[in-house]
Amino acid sequence: MKPLKRMSPQRSFSLGAGLAAVLAALMFTPAAMAQSGPTAGPAIPAIAVSGNAEVAATPDRALVSLGAVVESKQAQDAQKQIAQIMQRVIKDIKAQGVPNEKIRTSGLSLNPVYSHPAPRAGQEPEAPRIVGYRAANTVRVQVDDLERVGGVIDAGIAAGANQLSGLAFDLRDDLKHREQALQLAAREARSKAEALAAALNLQLGEVIEIREESGPTAYPAERRLAAPSAAGTPIQPGQVQISAGVQVRFRLVGPQK
Repeated sequence: MKPLKRMSPQRSFSLGAGLAAVLAALMFTPAAMAQSGPTAGPAIPAIAVSGNAEVAATPDRALVSLGAVVESKQAQDAQKQIAQIMQRVIKDIKAQGVPNEKIRTSGLSLNPVYSHPAPRAGQEPEAPRIVGYRAANTVRVQVDDLERVGGVIDAGIAAGANQLSGLAFDLRDDLKHREQALQLAAREARSKAEALAAALNLQLGEVIEIREESGPTAYPAERRLAAPSAAGTPIQPGQVQISAGVQVRFRLVGPQK
C-alpha cells in the first residue's frame, strides 16, 4: 500500500481560503439576508396635508429708529458733533417718558468722504481724495405707550435728529394669538384632508404625525417716514397679523359606507 502524500502548506492554505469564500457567499445570499433581516410590513395608507391661518391683533408696542448724520472736514470734529446731537436726542426722548433701557444704539459709523475730480482732456484722471468725514448714529427706541410715539419722534427731530429710518409695530406677547392661529391652521388641515378622502371614497383615521411649520410673524413692514410737520406726527398703528402653519398626516381607512 502506497503511503498518502502530504499536501504542501501552500495548497492547504489555498483550500482553506476558498472554503471561507464559499461560506461567506452563502451567508450573504438574498435568501439568507431575507431570513436574518427584519420583515417589512405593508405601507400604511395615509394622507399629508398642510394648514395655514392668520390672526389679526392690535399692537401694543412700537419700535422707532431715528438718528443723525453730520459731515466735517476733520474726523474728530464730525464725531464730536454727532455725539452732541445724539446726547440731546436721547435726553429729550427720555423726557417723553421712555426709560433708559428702552433706548439702544443700533448704528454708529464714521467714514471718509471722497472727491472725484472730473478728468481733464489729455491728462490722466486724478485719484479720489478725502475731503471730509461723515459720522452717523442711530438709536432704536421701544415705545410701549402708542400714544407717545408721535411725541417721541417729534422730540428726537427737534433735538437734532435728521434721519427717521423706520417705524414698526408689534406685540410684546403674541402667545395667545399664535395659539389661536395654530388652532385655525389645524382645522384647515383637517378640512382639506376630509375633502380629499371623500373625493377618493375613503375615510380619515387617527392622526399619525403633526408638525408645526415655524415662520416669522407677519407684521407689517417697517414704515419709512418723512420729517414730522409742525402740527405733530400722526401715528396710526392699525393691526398686525400673527401667522401659523401645521402639517398633519392622517391614516386612511376603508371606503365609505
